[in-house]
Amino acid sequence: MEATSIDWINYFLWAYGIFFALIGLFGFSLQRNKERGYQDGEKLEASEITVLVPFRNEAENLPALLESICNLSKLPAEFIFIDDHSDDNSVVIIKAEIDNLPIRVIHADKGKNGKKSAIRKGAKEVKTEYTLTWDADVVVSTDYFKAIERVSKADMYVLPAIFTSKSFLQHLFTFDVVVANAVNTGLSGWRRPIFASGANLLYRTRMFEELDSIDQHDHISSGDDTFLLRDFTRNKAKVHLSTDPELAVMTPTPSTFREYLSQRLRWVSKTNSLGDWLNTFVAVKQLLFMLAFIGLLGWTVLQGFWFGLIYLLLCKMITDFLVFSAYFKQIKRLGLLLMLPFAEIWFPLYSILLAILIPFYRPKWKGRTIVSK
Repeated sequence: MEATSIDWINYFLWAYGIFFALIGLFGFSLQRNKERGYQDGEKLEASEITVLVPFRNEAENLPALLESICNLSKLPAEFIFIDDHSDDNSVVIIKAEIDNLPIRVIHADKGKNGKKSAIRKGAKEVKTEYTLTWDADVVVSTDYFKAIERVSKADMYVLPAIFTSKSFLQHLFTFDVVVANAVNTGLSGWRRPIFASGANLLYRTRMFEELDSIDQHDHISSGDDTFLLRDFTRNKAKVHLSTDPELAVMTPTPSTFREYLSQRLRWVSKTNSLGDWLNTFVAVKQLLFMLAFIGLLGWTVLQGFWFGLIYLLLCKMITDFLVFSAYFKQIKRLGLLLMLPFAEIWFPLYSILLAILIPFYRPKWKGRTIVSK
């Protein structure tokens, strides 16, 4: 009986290891080679970029963003902050810096709510060749725009958004995001990225105007970034992904379990609406591996086969370390791998919880219910 159990565990470990090694190791290597090629060709210029920052009730986060903007060694053409009907003093905080920086504040149209509407309001004001979107809770490095000027022009750049964390729970909440980004990076190496973050997304203004399919997903509250990526890739646009930490924005990890759960439900719930076969394929593969892992965990516990349980957890942990450590190192979050033993136990529980809540739970963000389909 134990031999049969070990066989099933080994089948799982081999299948899991090969699949993610192809993405996380070989795919990451292919992506790094691609990024070396980004140095060739006509370079981007900061003066060709307008930054759009939609915000709603961000008085707590805006001072850090504005300070990092003040410290930039090079500036873009303009920053346009779009107020999504804030009822705090966010606008006052931004306007205090207008005299020192190329900043404008505009307001979302009456009756138009949400980030998607705010982005499109700002898009009408963009006069430059490129548009860059940031979230209002990010900070950037001093040489961010100098780093941008080292890469060549493309239709879209999926740039890194790195979650910062301080407490044990925040480290745990950050871990799955880093792994997801590692998978996205590997897929970009093989073929193309399957998701993007609007917290740090650069694209040609003209192509946004031509390809934007907002009429198809305006009723869905979130996912503007990933839908836009889909529009670009479907139309064979030149999409680049970068893992350069100098091109990263830093954004805070949710500090409470409720915020964390709401964020993940927003992310997961829009997958079915995308209609992206590669995204769906990877999501199904990940789900099947997770179900198999949970099943094997339950099986070894029910049998009292403790050697098999320890063997399964240890081998999966070693596999994950070998597969994903290169990406963790690239984004300078190698220390986060210390959370790996805890993540191996937490993710099965978290996955089960999400599966239970998705059909019933309607997460809220900024006081608004999230519509996901």
